[in-house]
Amino acid sequence: MGRNLLAIITNTFTETLRQPIYGVVVAATILLLVLSPSLSMFTMDDDDMLLQDVGLSTLLLAGLLLGVFACATVVTEEIENKTALTVISKTVGRSTFVLGKFFGVVGAVLLAEYLLSLVYLIVCRHGVLQMAGEPRDMVTVTLGSLAGALAFGIALAGNYFYRWRFGSTAILLGTLTFSAAIGVMCLLDPQWQFNPAGNNLQWELWRPMVLMVIGVLILTAVALLVAMRFGMIVTLIVCAGVFVLGVMVEYWLGPVARQGQTWWAYLAWVPLTLVPSLSFCIVTNAVYQGATVPLNYIGQVGLYALAYVSACVLFAIGLFREREIG
Repeated sequence: MGRNLLAIITNTFTETLRQPIYGVVVAATILLLVLSPSLSMFTMDDDDMLLQDVGLSTLLLAGLLLGVFACATVVTEEIENKTALTVISKTVGRSTFVLGKFFGVVGAVLLAEYLLSLVYLIVCRHGVLQMAGEPRDMVTVTLGSLAGALAFGIALAGNYFYRWRFGSTAILLGTLTFSAAIGVMCLLDPQWQFNPAGNNLQWELWRPMVLMVIGVLILTAVALLVAMRFGMIVTLIVCAGVFVLGVMVEYWLGPVARQGQTWWAYLAWVPLTLVPSLSFCIVTNAVYQGATVPLNYIGQVGLYALAYVSACVLFAIGLFREREIG
């Protein structure tokens, strides 16, 4: 089982990276993150706080789209095209197939989120220019542009000379070049001086980013569950609805459920149990207040996500066992 599971995970991860929509979503998100300082400079409060908030929301939305499109492509299409029947007929159990697909998609989504998080940290280091005459952080601009140009140029040359997949190659190279750019930025201040203490990188944002990734994993599990029975459009609609409800359900029904032993309190626990409480993963109040998210809070949200994701995957296995694919 272990070898078959690893083979399915590897194949799913590779196929997800090769999907054109995967590269389009990643490229569009990078463009939005790069443009976000210009879109965040018109507030009456702290522009940098809005920049951080917008960036975190962009990471969550990108993860939602990546999870939906990946699950609809590597799960739904393989079932409809009878490719899954070929795999299952070769002594691969249905549970192994579903688990392999899930972990493969999760790996591809996490890779994209890692790359986007690097770009997000670089953008947040530059920040929003408060005045027209304020100098730019040329270390950030130069190293960020160089990292993007290297990934794009090498992927383009590899596609032309060696027939490499441009999208997947650019993303894989981007994780390396932007990681190197962040590493150099850790040592330099905006004046190109060796000053690790004044590098202006917002490392405290890693905690909200981890929570966003946890939310993305929950949405990916929901997408896998829906993709077991429906196509891409229905999966996208359902996951978008779960996203909206997940953000609001705790605010709507949380106080009702905590009112005590009443029939409406017990009734409120039904949607609170079925719909994932994504509001736990969105800590914009902490970002605006400059507060640090406690590690024990991240651990509690992680345990909640583990339980919910496990339930979704087990339910998906049950649905796939009952589905006729012959």
